[in-house]
Amino acid sequence: MVISAIGGMAGVGKTALALHVAHRLSDRFPDGQLYVNLRGFDPSQPPLSPQHVLRGFLRGLGVLPQHMPRDPDGQTALYRSVLAGRRVLVVLDNALDSEQVRPLLPGASDSLVLVTSRNKLLGLVANEGARPVDLGVLDEKDARALLADRLGSARLAAEPKAVRDITALCGRLPLALAIVAARLATHRGFTMTSVAQHMRETGPLSGFAGPDSALDIRNVFSWSCRNLSPGAARLFRLLALRPGPDISVPAAAALADMTVTATGRSLAELSQTHLVIEHVLGRFTLHDLLQAYALELVEAETSETEQQAVLRRVLDHYVLLARAAAAVVDPESMSESTVFPDAESALGWFSSERGVLTEAIRRAAEAGLHEHAWRLGYALGGFYELSGLFHEWASVQRMAFDSAQRLADQRAHAHAHRRLGRVTSLVHGYEEAQHHLERARDLYAELGLPLDLAHAHRALAWVMAKGGRPQEAVDQAEQALVVYRSHDETIMAGRCLYAIAWFLVLLDKSEEAVLHAQSALECFDESTEPMNVARTLDTLAFAHAHLGQYDLAVGYELRAVELFRSCRALYNEGCALSRLGDVRSVAGDTEAAHRNWQASLAIMTELDPPWANALRTKLNRRGSSAPESHTGAAETVGTHALLSLHGVMPPHGRLDRELRQ
Repeated sequence: MVISAIGGMAGVGKTALALHVAHRLSDRFPDGQLYVNLRGFDPSQPPLSPQHVLRGFLRGLGVLPQHMPRDPDGQTALYRSVLAGRRVLVVLDNALDSEQVRPLLPGASDSLVLVTSRNKLLGLVANEGARPVDLGVLDEKDARALLADRLGSARLAAEPKAVRDITALCGRLPLALAIVAARLATHRGFTMTSVAQHMRETGPLSGFAGPDSALDIRNVFSWSCRNLSPGAARLFRLLALRPGPDISVPAAAALADMTVTATGRSLAELSQTHLVIEHVLGRFTLHDLLQAYALELVEAETSETEQQAVLRRVLDHYVLLARAAAAVVDPESMSESTVFPDAESALGWFSSERGVLTEAIRRAAEAGLHEHAWRLGYALGGFYELSGLFHEWASVQRMAFDSAQRLADQRAHAHAHRRLGRVTSLVHGYEEAQHHLERARDLYAELGLPLDLAHAHRALAWVMAKGGRPQEAVDQAEQALVVYRSHDETIMAGRCLYAIAWFLVLLDKSEEAVLHAQSALECFDESTEPMNVARTLDTLAFAHAHLGQYDLAVGYELRAVELFRSCRALYNEGCALSRLGDVRSVAGDTEAAHRNWQASLAIMTELDPPWANALRTKLNRRGSSAPESHTGAAETVGTHALLSLHGVMPPHGRLDRELRQ
């Protein structure tokens, strides 16, 4: 016996698929077909009992009433005895759960059983060997095909944009598409453009209401909710208020003010009924139409004050964990953490929550929760810098900055200025960056915050360097270094030292730069500060390359690449690979240089298009050239690019000019 358990959310086409398969396979089952709607999710009638169905099946199979056993076990035994040796196709449609289905299975036979349910029939899969078939929504091509089948290809061809809009507004759900197609087919005066516009203006579910309850999306969804436990039903409603595309179990617990254990059980119940989708292990989302339905429910049943409290709770959760994660990856985070044991776990959390956190900032700002908005924006800075997602960071930080300015908190203003200054410097906005960083510096001085003031000086140093003022950069960094040393901030002192080393190379003081970088290296333990060790090695490579000591430069850069990779600092890795290729090129190892540039290009294409274009130019112009002469190579290493941590490429230096020739 083969059992296929067809599952999926309401309206996805489970019954249609089962009946289609039954029709196509009917000739393979000459002893007949049995069909029953088990009414597991019926709006007006209770689910059928297995005994009721068995009596009907037995009568259909020719069993006389006087031969019908009275007890359920006897009926099941007779049913399986009658079907033994027969080839029958059994369709058990709209099942509530595995217990409703199990007595209706034919037993040992050559029959095929198709079961449909909004629930995941895990019991059938685990105990009966059922083959799960979990239906998702249609892809764009099949969604168009469904509309074309109902309305004709010519009608679709006349309004291609409206077709795309309708499939999106329907969430590519077959039932929703069928309802809209029926409206268009019965009202020839309606255009797809007008229907799409009406759906946008009146709400996502407006196009799916009607007198037939089976064709009213709200009613269809309500049948799935009818048997939920109170906790799961409440959580389903509140999930509509979550910020971002999905949610984790701990965040859902904060949202609903429940324990993590209880929340996990409720999410499992919602997943079992296909009301939520566990699209990644431990992360849950809702189909767009279910999201709209849940939002209607929560707005009808929950006051605005309560909704604000729900949003505040989940934002509190994200601020707490974002600050904890930032404490591990960002020395300027102003936080401490015992939540994340290492940078890898913190960066993993940031990566999984990235879309949620950016939406959380927007939602917080819209709701007037500006403290949450600016703190989230600040906490994200270290992650964005390591990831190289500078343009996204700039957009997020501007939202956070606007929220900070709405608070009567000068320290928040200063922090927001500093973060915005940092990120604008990374996207070439040097004048704006200098304005924000100088404003942060002045505010920190007024507030008497020496460490934050040092952070501002250090950030200004890099802006000065990028603007072609390396001596001013050294001056700014040295002011910061004095403060860090006076406060025993060894890590930050080390960061200042390798920054000064880089600026000294730009001033043609590479021997002095090597000494500063070596002093920086003494400030870091590689086991706990691999990123800062990598940045220092990158700086040493830069200095030695400028001195013409290419073997040393290559060795330091190779180790820097390894450490950046181990820290998942993709942008830094791409920058270091690019510089490694530059050094190898001027040293005459053209083949290795090309490999490094290609590897860098694969990273920088998405993260830094201008840098990627420069790499393509090098690769195109050097594709068939002979190895370079070492003559004068020391003078060519110069100012090709700033340290990967500190942003995008500056104006072309001597090395870059030579590489472009």
